[in-house]
Amino acid sequence: MRLINRLKNRDKDCRNLKYRLTAMGMMLVMLCLMFSVPVSAEESEEIAGMTLLEQQEARVFRGTLDSVYTLSVWKFKEQEDVPYISLKEYINLLFVENYNPVLDYTWEGDVFLVSRNGESVCVDTANQTIGCDDWQTFLGPNAANANPDGVIAKEEFIAMRPSVKNESTRTPAQRYEVDLKDYGVEMIRQGRNVLMPFAVAQAIFVTPMMDGWLAYNGDDFYDIVNSVDSIYGTGSMKSAPNPYADRWYSGSFADRQELSEAYAAYNYAAMCLLLDLTYGHKEEKGISSFDSYLEENSMKEALLTPDPKDDIDALEKLFTVLFDSGHDAEVLSPSIIDSEGAIDKAQLIHTLLQFIGYDTVAELSEDLTPILEGLMKLIPKDTDLFEGVRENETEDPTIGPNVAKLLDDTMRMSLLKPFGYGSGKVDIEGDTCVIYFDGFREDLTRPESFYTKLPTKDDLETSSFGLFYYAFEKIKEDGNVKKVVIDLSDNGGGSVAALVATLGFLSNDGEVNLTYRDLLNGNYCTEYYHVDTNLDGLFDDEDGYGGQYDFYILTTGSSYSCGNAFPYFAQKENLAKIIGEQPGGGDCVVATYVDAYGHVGVISGFKKLGTMEGNTFTSDETAVKVDIPLTREEGDEIYFHPKKIAEALPQD
Repeated sequence: MRLINRLKNRDKDCRNLKYRLTAMGMMLVMLCLMFSVPVSAEESEEIAGMTLLEQQEARVFRGTLDSVYTLSVWKFKEQEDVPYISLKEYINLLFVENYNPVLDYTWEGDVFLVSRNGESVCVDTANQTIGCDDWQTFLGPNAANANPDGVIAKEEFIAMRPSVKNESTRTPAQRYEVDLKDYGVEMIRQGRNVLMPFAVAQAIFVTPMMDGWLAYNGDDFYDIVNSVDSIYGTGSMKSAPNPYADRWYSGSFADRQELSEAYAAYNYAAMCLLLDLTYGHKEEKGISSFDSYLEENSMKEALLTPDPKDDIDALEKLFTVLFDSGHDAEVLSPSIIDSEGAIDKAQLIHTLLQFIGYDTVAELSEDLTPILEGLMKLIPKDTDLFEGVRENETEDPTIGPNVAKLLDDTMRMSLLKPFGYGSGKVDIEGDTCVIYFDGFREDLTRPESFYTKLPTKDDLETSSFGLFYYAFEKIKEDGNVKKVVIDLSDNGGGSVAALVATLGFLSNDGEVNLTYRDLLNGNYCTEYYHVDTNLDGLFDDEDGYGGQYDFYILTTGSSYSCGNAFPYFAQKENLAKIIGEQPGGGDCVVATYVDAYGHVGVISGFKKLGTMEGNTFTSDETAVKVDIPLTREEGDEIYFHPKKIAEALPQD
């Protein structure tokens, strides 16, 4: 598209018809070179030994229905229902809004080379393999002075930037290669083009981005991952009926009771491939391949079903029992097969809601939550809500022991939390300031930057950086504060960018060091960022409050993910003392699961936070050492009580 735009701009400068006709001719030539001309069934009914039934243009809807993007879809007799797409078209679509650096495509014999940023993905059509020496470099650069494909995306740099003072580093990447023969699928060479089953291409090329994106409903492609709260049938269905969800559930698959066995095998292959590349706890669980793992756990047959309703129990077992982590869960279970009932259900729910005065489930939930919390507080504090939960993975329960403990700790904190406590607050008691927040978050939709509108009380519950900036302004105004407690007692995690931003306030100079293993790229990364904590725009040694106050971090078993990483990196850099109970873990950056039936989930991804010493990597999962331990009973007496928290600290 960049080439087309250049030709259009050149056309504006043409002085006569001759030059305009020349420009138009060049544009047509470039269009033919950029997009392969499809082979019709009349011209050739066979492509690589398969019978072509149909080729159609499918629209790509990214949360809206006024799409300007399309993908060509090929359908073959031998692969009934399975959508094949042009690899070149699909990759162009992935990077359509980020052509810096540009993509380059070349052929070397049977190998199709996709190059970007000096790195190539090798698509070997003869051997049916796809490999890359360094996926991080292919996807990068992320930002100046940052590692390629760092953990913080460009749009997340709010009042911080990659460090200039300390260089980010990474060990050499290891080549990763996918052999499609291992998954029973294949790509097809069509002249200068490569055709691949859509979900397989997405698993290979989107997985390195720690993301998921599109799904196919028999007619078109929809972004259901980023629109999941608006898609009917989710457990939290936040929105009212809407045209986007109606269209998603009204494709040509909607009135089918099941799809072909070829489609079921395609869905299973794409699922195993996605999990093989993405899942971050394969080593701990001894998983060599997900095909073998699912077969060993008697799930393969259920997941190979042509009727996706039959695999719901198997997927639920996979996410909540076998994965057994707070990072792993299904978030959208209804599929696009036999899906007409999803629209009817949503409309019925909406009618009932309107009858009692609500437009969305979210609005009703906001009003019901205080009532439910009040009822929960009637439960005795010493009740073991998950007593009798299984102790190992060989039984057949409904939940894993790690998730059970996390739920138990989270439920306990919900019972202890007072009404109206909020999700972010600052309290000063004597010489101690307690900064409480229940999640690491950053509002990327804030209309004004912090440099044009300084953080205020309005930002406390939407921006972790805004909360900390506001807190330290209050601390300086008070003048008596010597100790600062970061209260993560019921912090379930959130944004890694917000984690970095808040760590900057504890450092001596605004510098933050984050370390992790990239299991897909096979290397160890250390990233340095600088947080402009005083918002003067200088990014200098005047940032950070380390050494000016005694920092403490309050944790419980409900402190999860970033709520576990924050105390880990603070302790690693000797920035704070940890008080309370052992945090709950969660060492992997969250990735997205989406399959060919339209199921969406979140899973523990392949970027694992921790530290490498020599040849040994230690994740942050259980690495935090509590300096001032509290028993469960002692903790229950002080959590959510800033004055009691202050009294529990070492006294001068």
